[in-house]
Amino acid sequence: MSIHRILRTLHTFGAAALLAVVMTTSAGAARGPATAEEIARVVQIAAAADKDPLGTMTSADGRWLEKWAEDVPDYNFGPDKGAYWAVIGGAAKGDLKRVVRFQHTVSTAAWQVQHQIHDPQKNEADMEAKTLAGVEGLLRAYEVLAAQRPENRSPQMDEALAQRNAGTLPAFVKALPPMPPR
Repeated sequence: MSIHRILRTLHTFGAAALLAVVMTTSAGAARGPATAEEIARVVQIAAAADKDPLGTMTSADGRWLEKWAEDVPDYNFGPDKGAYWAVIGGAAKGDLKRVVRFQHTVSTAAWQVQHQIHDPQKNEADMEAKTLAGVEGLLRAYEVLAAQRPENRSPQMDEALAQRNAGTLPAFVKALPPMPPR
């Protein structure tokens, strides 16, 4: 086999490999808006997570939801002061933090797709409602998880539960400290 033929073969395979990489990258970048099926799946996953937060988080559906929330171009599911209060601010402790973060994500995603709020940061009232939906969701998870493992109880989360049960959770959430600037 001549050197010319070897180089021509390598060139042909190299071009094919480069084309495959470009097509794969373009397919990921060309992701379209959320479909009706995906929206229904998000709502279904949120309902399952309310009953079994840890199981849902570690399931294929939970992994799909986290990837979808990052990839879908027409929705912004960024953090808010409720997530900051629970995860960074210390309301949730230990191994509960990861589950509470997931529950906040799934709860706010379900709320946003059900209300067709693509970017709640564009409207203060939408952001407050999204934050409230996230805190309500993480409190549902907290109730399940604290019942299973009482050592995960937290005075801050218990206070939020008391506020919810008294009907004053919206005022509690509104009074949470803002997230620090990024």
